[in-house]
Amino acid sequence: MVAAATLLPALRASAANSPSPVSTLQSKASVLASKVATIQVKLQVLSEEYDQAATREALLRRDIRKDERRIDMARSTVSDDKQLLQRQTIDAYVSDGATSDDLSALTGNENALPAQQTYLEDAAGRLSSAVSSLRFSEHALVERADQLARDEVQSRAAMKTLNAARTNADELDTDLTSTLRGVNGSLAAAVANQQKQEAVQAAAQAAAAQVIKQAQQQSDAATSPNPAATVDPTDTATGDQQGLAAVHAAESQIGVPYVWASSSPGYGFDCSGLAMWAWGQAGVSLPHSAEDQYYSIEHIPFSELQPGDLIFYAAGGYIYHVVMYIGNGQAVQAEQTGTTIAITPVPPGAFAAGRP
Repeated sequence: MVAAATLLPALRASAANSPSPVSTLQSKASVLASKVATIQVKLQVLSEEYDQAATREALLRRDIRKDERRIDMARSTVSDDKQLLQRQTIDAYVSDGATSDDLSALTGNENALPAQQTYLEDAAGRLSSAVSSLRFSEHALVERADQLARDEVQSRAAMKTLNAARTNADELDTDLTSTLRGVNGSLAAAVANQQKQEAVQAAAQAAAAQVIKQAQQQSDAATSPNPAATVDPTDTATGDQQGLAAVHAAESQIGVPYVWASSSPGYGFDCSGLAMWAWGQAGVSLPHSAEDQYYSIEHIPFSELQPGDLIFYAAGGYIYHVVMYIGNGQAVQAEQTGTTIAITPVPPGAFAAGRP
């Protein structure tokens, strides 16, 4: 018994002092995982910015089409008024500016010449004034269209920049994830090797402990188990009919890929696209932007979450991600590039929650 008691601490000390590459690989994997998480947050922020830029560009295109129609109407009006006033001028010239009632008074009367001249000058003045006014309106509309066109060019340039940034971030994410997989593979092999060594040591420790136990059995009473209490964190919250309908719609897309800036059932969604589409099936309209969704709905405390409620995540003062709560601490979400729509535990670090 004394020998076994001496052997057991020695075995434990030997295990504690054994050199292992596992801790080094674990440290490296932790650093890489942190970098992957950071770049994935950046991708989600870029997705949110792209959604907002696409919305702005769509509004600009709508305004441009509206102004183009106004310009066409102004040009048509200018043309019609020119033709009308030109006909009146010709009529005035042919008839000496007289109406049918005045012809008898003016015909053959040399005193009619001043009246004819006055009429022609007045007609010419009206034509010049009308054309000038309409040209001014047309010019103002053209300037407005030009400004909108410049804004659209800037918007498209911003979207192009965002796309380029996303491509770069995607490539970095792919490289980091690939490196992380390699490190995790090496880590798994090192852990397996260490577990083998630990198994041998554990067997020796178990043999020594058995010797001690057998020596103490005659003097020790049987030990009674004292299992720890368990808590069932069952969430009994039930959502309203619209919230449940939104949850069912989102769950119907489980397995559909994450697609940046998309909201197409059966094809792909990003995070806010899934929330927008699912709540749309429940009859509630939401914008395609996590930040815009946050500002367009009622905010609620986390303690009052019900199925269908939206949970938001932020970084650097920017809301970049949204998931849909489904109950029991679970959420359905479009997480990031390379994943599919899935039910997951509610991610930690939530910024706020709201109910459409």
